[in-house]
Amino acid sequence: MNRVLLLFLAASVLIGCAGPAGSDPQEVETPATLVAGSQKDAVLDSLNDIIRYAPNDLDALEARAGEYLKRQNLKYAAADVAAVLELDSSRTRALELWGDISFSTNQTRQSRDAWTKCMAEDPENVSCRLKMAELYHVVTEFEKSAKLVDRVLELDPQNAEAHFLKGLLMRDAVGDTTRALEWFQKAIDIDPEYIEALDMCGVLYSALGSPLAGAYFNRLVELQPQNRIAYYNRGMFQLGMKEWNRALEDFTMCTQLDPDDIESWFNLGYIHLQLQLYPEARGYFNTALRIQPVNHRALYARGYCYELLGDINNAEADYLQALSYNPDHQGSKEGLQRMKIARAQAGQ
Repeated sequence: MNRVLLLFLAASVLIGCAGPAGSDPQEVETPATLVAGSQKDAVLDSLNDIIRYAPNDLDALEARAGEYLKRQNLKYAAADVAAVLELDSSRTRALELWGDISFSTNQTRQSRDAWTKCMAEDPENVSCRLKMAELYHVVTEFEKSAKLVDRVLELDPQNAEAHFLKGLLMRDAVGDTTRALEWFQKAIDIDPEYIEALDMCGVLYSALGSPLAGAYFNRLVELQPQNRIAYYNRGMFQLGMKEWNRALEDFTMCTQLDPDDIESWFNLGYIHLQLQLYPEARGYFNTALRIQPVNHRALYARGYCYELLGDINNAEADYLQALSYNPDHQGSKEGLQRMKIARAQAGQ
């Protein structure tokens, strides 16, 4: 690969494989999802009926709070949990839910207090321990997180989430990718549809340049055929392996699921550049610029297409525009220098 293409690749700063924690799945409404939605409404309607005739039914209030939490209706969920705890402050399910609601609103101290009380009320409670372990992991108190995870594994050796958290601790606290992968794989062995663990294995194996990543990404696409991120991550892996045709298929699917997916349009342009299909590459960069006009990467990329097509004026214009958005962009600076040399050689 020549220096210009290396600079192009560096300039792209492509978004890497993302974990679910930054994943933004694209939901597509289908008859199946409509049915699922109606079933959820039926559950909520049923709980409303129970509470209407028995307003102090704590099990029903907790169940309804859980349903509201799933819908991110935090105000209603909090009201139900508060009602339960007013009647019985030792209810572990209500304490767990209160921690969940607090965590969703970034009130982590309140979450900690709720889950701590939950564990005090029920020393063998697995769910609150896992959530507290996750909280400690987020705030990088790894030793406290590990202690909680180890206790969960004593209580429930086949708990997939505990194995997953153990993998995260191996990765983040110890920096041991090999052992982290072993724990993630154990989580998958226990739960073959564990999306986060599958994604993490795909991400880590991809970073290692291992072809094993492909199997995990394929499984994610199989489990989530309408999830744009699943196709994007697989496409990034295939791009890194220079499997151009497969990468093209995945990024094209991304643009079908989300026509404004600028990164996928950009990657389609990059692949066509690698295939020396310069007019086609320029077209993809044009689309990226229609979505986001202030984009020095796409301008540089389009300028490079113009340069390869011998269009000095448009190449120069794009490099100048890219530098107006990012004056430190090295690729555009070098592109302008090449255009000056080209003009001098042409006697312009």
